[in-house]
Amino acid sequence: MAPTNDNERPNTNEKVLHVWSKPIEEGDQVPGLQGSDKNPDGTPRTSRSPLSEAVSMIKREDFTNVANTPCARQGLLTGIGAGAGLGGLKFVIQGNATKSANWAVGFFILGSIASYEYCQYQRRAEKIQMKRHIEVVTQNRKEQAKKIAEERREQQRIEEEQKARDRAWYKFW
Repeated sequence: MAPTNDNERPNTNEKVLHVWSKPIEEGDQVPGLQGSDKNPDGTPRTSRSPLSEAVSMIKREDFTNVANTPCARQGLLTGIGAGAGLGGLKFVIQGNATKSANWAVGFFILGSIASYEYCQYQRRAEKIQMKRHIEVVTQNRKEQAKKIAEERREQQRIEEEQKARDRAWYKFW
């Protein structure tokens, strides 16, 4: 099951096709992208730098809910593995703990980011593929409905012709 939003748990009653086929609603869009002069929380926009705005948007709940974020767990585990493996290898080769710790942290960050972005790419590709499947299924259903309607019209036409042939060519009054 896929969640309806990236940060909420999926509903157990919804099927994947139904979750991803929902159109984007007006409230789901980011309000800051329409060129308004208000922040996403509704307060008037000030002349602060974009970096300070971004930092002010970070909440404590963002850090407590990292495990619920899609792809975060996979990214962190991959980063931990990459950092520990390559940091340990660097320590075995050179014997310098400080340099190997720096390399471990660097590869942790690099591995985490790479794995997270790859997972997000796969999710986007899967959503696109699901939308294509939904379109194909919808198109096939429309074609089948047209075919059935055409067969019914043809059957009705044949029945009318049969009735016309069976009718008597004469009348008694």
